Amino acid sequence: MKRTTTATLPVLILVLSIAPLSLVSCEKEQPVERIDLPPTPVLTLSSDWAVIRSPFLRLREEPLQKAKIVAHLRQGSVLEIITRTEAKETIDNVSAYWFQVNFGGLRGWVFGAFLEVLDSKSKAESFAAELE
Repeated sequence: MKRTTTATLPVLILVLSIAPLSLVSCEKEQPVERIDLPPTPVLTLSSDWAVIRSPFLRLREEPLQKAKIVAHLRQGSVLEIITRTEAKETIDNVSAYWFQVNFGGLRGWVFGAFLEVLDSKSKAESFAAELE
C-alpha cells in the first residue's frame, strides 16, 4: 500500500499546482483600451525648413517673447521646423507665428517674422547660400 500512496503523491502535487493556473487563465479578458496619439514630426514624411534672415535670432524655451533664451542663432542658419503655434502673435507691430525648430541638436522656439520658410532642406540651403 505504501507504493500506491507514494506513486500518487507526485501526481497529486502536479494536479494541485496546475489547478490554480487554469483558474487564472479562465478570467474574463480586459478590453483593450485605444489610445489616440497626436502626429509627431518623427512620423511625418516631409518637413518644412527655415532660414534666418535677421543678423541674430534668439532661440527660446517657449513661444513667448519673455521666455528664457536657449541660444543666439546667426543669419543664414538652416533650421528644421518641428511645429508652429496655432495663432499668430504681434510683436513690435509685426504679426507672425512662433516656430518650434531643431538646430544642430538644439530645440526651441523662434519668432517667424525673421525666417524664410521653405518646403525642402535643399531650397533652404540654397537660400542660405544667397544670404552670404
